[in-house]
Amino acid sequence: MIITIMVIMNKYTKMYGWLYEAFGIREFTIDEFKATFPSPQHAKIIFDLIRSDFIKRVARGKYKVTPPKEFVHQIVMDSLKQEHILMDAKRRYAYCANDAVGIWTDGYYWTGFTRGYKPIHIKIFRKDLRFWKEFFMKKDAEFALENENRTLFGITYILHPVRDLKIESKDGIFVIPLKEVIDFCIANELSFRPALEYLDERYSLNLFQSYEHVH
Repeated sequence: MIITIMVIMNKYTKMYGWLYEAFGIREFTIDEFKATFPSPQHAKIIFDLIRSDFIKRVARGKYKVTPPKEFVHQIVMDSLKQEHILMDAKRRYAYCANDAVGIWTDGYYWTGFTRGYKPIHIKIFRKDLRFWKEFFMKKDAEFALENENRTLFGITYILHPVRDLKIESKDGIFVIPLKEVIDFCIANELSFRPALEYLDERYSLNLFQSYEHVH
């Protein structure tokens, strides 16, 4: 099923280029579409193009090609929606690494992302790895294993499989315990010193005598 969808998307992505070449951003009718693109199933093609956001219906029998800038923006928006799919998961997980730092610092310290790459780190039970792979594939969401050597972009779930998983709830969010977050920050103090200082002050941990970043 996933392979079929990818083939269709590649086919229609190519067709999208020719649609824009033929009609630009002006309205076109179903008859113009039929005269321009020979096909035994024009209605299905139109339906698939609308569903894939390549064109939009503006009136009965009239359509417009989605402008390239708007189409690209929609791809990004659809990817950002993947940030909330964990609510549908039927297995236990906990935010970890950079995300856990952001959660425990109440949003004070977020790092580890770029304009083109926004990872979401979660710890999962190793025995559930197959479930998670199938879950993200069904959701058409990007995912990768921790330290996996591959090209990463957009919202990508980084899976950290572990044998034992401790989970706490912070403001209703499932996250690794504070102690694990502190250990993570200490192990990466060069990058997470501001977060450590915030946590030290917030939870009276007595890690530092003075602060360089938090006042």
